[in-house]
Amino acid sequence: MKSVELVSLASIVPPLNHEVSGGFNALVDGQQVRVRAVLERTVVIEHHEGGERSVVRKDNCMVKPSAVAFVPGNPNNGVGPRQWRRLPGKPPAPGTPGTPGTPGAPPAPANGK
Repeated sequence: MKSVELVSLASIVPPLNHEVSGGFNALVDGQQVRVRAVLERTVVIEHHEGGERSVVRKDNCMVKPSAVAFVPGNPNNGVGPRQWRRLPGKPPAPGTPGTPGTPGAPPAPANGK
């Protein structure tokens, strides 16, 4: 039987304008787990026995590269699929088009002159 080549989740690079999603299997400390969410440096996993969830470092989470799922989003600004959590009225993230000081945004008023 051929062994599947596993790599550290930290080594997975998502395609442009995408980020790693949860919902795939992985190995942590030799045990099969389900990846529920992928954060900046850590992963929320669910153990098959008992369904207990815990957080581990990405480099301790071994995955089959073809099993990793991606979703549209920008991993550099931390919004993407978690954007729905922003509260109404909260200012947009820095670098959002239309925010003063962002390229393409209208210039800020100059001292009323």
